Amino acid sequence: MTTKVSAAEKEKARILTPEFRVSYPHVFKPNSIQGSKPKYSITMLFDKKQDLKVIKEAMRVAKTIKFGPDQSKWPKNLENPISDGDNVKYADKEGYKGHWAIKASTNEDQKPGVVDEKVQPILDATQFYPGCYARAYVYAYVWEFAGKTGIGFILDHVQKTGEGKSFGGKKPVDQVFTAVNNNEVANEEVEQDFV
Repeated sequence: MTTKVSAAEKEKARILTPEFRVSYPHVFKPNSIQGSKPKYSITMLFDKKQDLKVIKEAMRVAKTIKFGPDQSKWPKNLENPISDGDNVKYADKEGYKGHWAIKASTNEDQKPGVVDEKVQPILDATQFYPGCYARAYVYAYVWEFAGKTGIGFILDHVQKTGEGKSFGGKKPVDQVFTAVNNNEVANEEVEQDFV
C-alpha cells in the first residue's frame, strides 16, 4: 500500500548527505553478492558526532509515502538501514569504529555519476577509494522482500570531497609517486644494478 503524496513531498525523500568516509565503493562497476543481481553501491560511514537529521527526515518521508502520515499505523519491526559501526560484527573492519554505517545502492542499469570536488567526472577508479571522503545524492524508500520490510537508500550520484587514509593501507597512486625526468629514472636503474 502506497499512499497518495504530492511530488513535492516525495522529493523530500531525495537528499544530499552530509560528508562521510567511503567504504566498499562499487560505483564504477556493479558488484554481485552471493549470486544476487549486480548493483552499484557504497557504504557511507558517518562520524557519530555528526548530525544525521537530514537522513532521518528522508527516512520519515519514505515511511509516510508508503504507510501514510499516521505513525501509529507504521510497522514496528521495520529494518533500519543505519548500522552501528561499534557492533562486534564490524570489529575487523577498518574505519567503522565510532561511526554509523549506511549502505546505498542502485541497479546495474542506473550507473551513478561520480565527480570530484570541482564536479568533474572521475574516470580513474583508483581516485575514489575506501577511506576517501565524499557526499552522496540518495533517495530513501521502503522495501519489501521475503516477508520483511525496511528502509533503504537508492544511490543516484556521489561526489568526492577530500582525500583520506586509504583503508587497508594502500595509498592512491598520486600519493606514492612524484613527477620525475627520464635522467633521474635512468640513474636510479644504474645504481640498482650495482647494489
